[in-house]
Amino acid sequence: MDKASGQGERPSSAEQGAATRTAIMDATAALIAELGWGQVTTRAIATRAGVPHGAVSYHFKGKEELLREAAVSATLQALAQPIALTRQAGSVRELVDGTLAWFSSGALDDPSVALLLETARQASRDPALREPIAAELRSYRAVLTGLVRADQERGEIDSRVSASGTATLVAALFDGVLLHLLVDPDLDVQNAAGVVHALLGGVG
Repeated sequence: MDKASGQGERPSSAEQGAATRTAIMDATAALIAELGWGQVTTRAIATRAGVPHGAVSYHFKGKEELLREAAVSATLQALAQPIALTRQAGSVRELVDGTLAWFSSGALDDPSVALLLETARQASRDPALREPIAAELRSYRAVLTGLVRADQERGEIDSRVSASGTATLVAALFDGVLLHLLVDPDLDVQNAAGVVHALLGGVG
């Protein structure tokens, strides 16, 4: 057999272990989103991951450590998308329109939204869970602050107001709209876009 081709070679024990940990982490994050933090069991995790029940305790010290690690990893992955979109946006107006359009197109169907909500709820009680997520949110607001400043330089947003304060307001706006959609899926989100632009001084 041609070993250089890599065909037929079995994964090493380290590779198998890493794959098992990844499967367990992915399964845990999915179950947090589906069931809620307090309803996830190690047996359900093992079943979803397709691994023996003992593999969960072998790779992780305890259920809380696993829940925390899986939630942080998946949440940081989920937050990477809005940060990337903010970096790519040409203006706050463009970001607001794009985000509200995404909300209207069925954002609540995205499992990452349920995970973010569950993790945020639990993070209010758990400092070890809270801090890495808070740090990523600070990064998001910093990127958004830069976008606000660019708009202020172009005269699209009032330069007399705080750029960082405006960024916090816009981020909170997105969170608030999402919460309203949870209880009122028929909410006319796009109807609010023009008002937001007016408040930001971006009426064209």
